[in-house]
Order: sequence, then C-alpha cells, then structure tokens
Amino acid sequence: MIVLSLVAAGCSTGSLFDSSSPAPGAASTPDLGDRITNFFMSGGSSRPQQQAGEPPPPEEIDCPSVAVRDGASTLTVRAPGDPTALTLRYQGTIGRTARECRVVAKTLQMKVGVEGRIILGPAGGPGKLEVPLRFAVVREGTQPLTVLTKTYRVPVTIEPGASNVPFVQIDEALTVPMPSTEDLEAYVVYVGYDPEALKKPEPRRRRPAPKQKQKR
Repeated sequence: MIVLSLVAAGCSTGSLFDSSSPAPGAASTPDLGDRITNFFMSGGSSRPQQQAGEPPPPEEIDCPSVAVRDGASTLTVRAPGDPTALTLRYQGTIGRTARECRVVAKTLQMKVGVEGRIILGPAGGPGKLEVPLRFAVVREGTQPLTVLTKTYRVPVTIEPGASNVPFVQIDEALTVPMPSTEDLEAYVVYVGYDPEALKKPEPRRRRPAPKQKQKR
C-alpha cells in the first residue's frame, strides 16, 4: 500500500505539435521525459491550425478536449492467487494529457498524448511489459457515436531497483472528417487503459481448396 501512495493524479492539456515529438509507443527516457514535459507545460493552442495554402479555420472552432474514460484511469495486474494487496504485480495510472489539431483538406487531424506511470507492487519486479491503451474519438449526445478508436501496446522497461516508471504514448494521426461546428462541440477524445488491447486477434481460418473432379 505504501507503493501505491506514490500515484500522482490529475490531468491537463497542452501543445504537442513540435518537431521534437517522440515516436508513438516509445517508452520514456530522461531526455524524452524532458521533451514531453515541455510539450505539456508549454500551453500551446487548442484551436485548429492549418497548413500552408489551406484556408484558416473558423475562429469559433476549438480542438476537442481529452478526457480519461470512467473506469479506465488505472490498470491493475496481479499474480495468480487470491486478489490481495500482496499479489499486486503492478498498477498503471494516467497523469497528464495533451492535444492539438490541424485542419487539412476538410479533415480534422488530431495529435493526442498521454503521460502515465507504472508502479510496482509487492509481487512485481524488473522486466519488460506492454501497457494497453485505447484512444477513442466520440461524438457525445443522447446517442453517443464512436467516430474513431485505436488501441496501443506501449513498451515499458522496469529496471532493477526501480519502484515506478513513467511512459508516454503520442498518436499523431487521429484523423476524422471535419464535422460541422455544432457537431465538433460534442466531440471528446477519451483515453484510458484497455486490457483488450493485449489480446491478439484470432488468425483467420483458410477455407479448404475445392476438390477437383478427376477426369475419367
């Protein structure tokens, strides 16, 4: 339980469109952590940006906000046996989030990032693991509509002697058709842990080749 007290909560948003952005899925390193901190601390613009030659977006349009989905803010992995505090291998948390947008050729291109942390429990130890995450662009309303959803396996390495390890996931290609101003106001980018992302898709079964009739 002392280990779990290291969890740092709270979410914020900032700018991510930067030439020093890391590759999606990369585990955090000291240098990478400094760059990501600058991304999240720089503030940036939440309004859509356009590339050269593109008409400017309407002033009233804002980049969709990022929210951690209910029930997906933590990830708990336990060792086999009764689920007790002593069987906890590690726990994942989500800290800061950031996003920024571009309007390109009638599409909304979003760049979304998440900072998280893996905390070792009593049954945990050094090694490599994959952290399952999901980003989903949803149009909220009386009938919510999932516009886009993507899953990720973020590699994290826990060195000997480490009690917790930060990680970062940035997706630069969350692209959807540019909605109307009214619909865009209802858009939300949900992020969170999703253990289903670790499950490998079942291989497709090949249909047997049709038998050829023997010529007499």
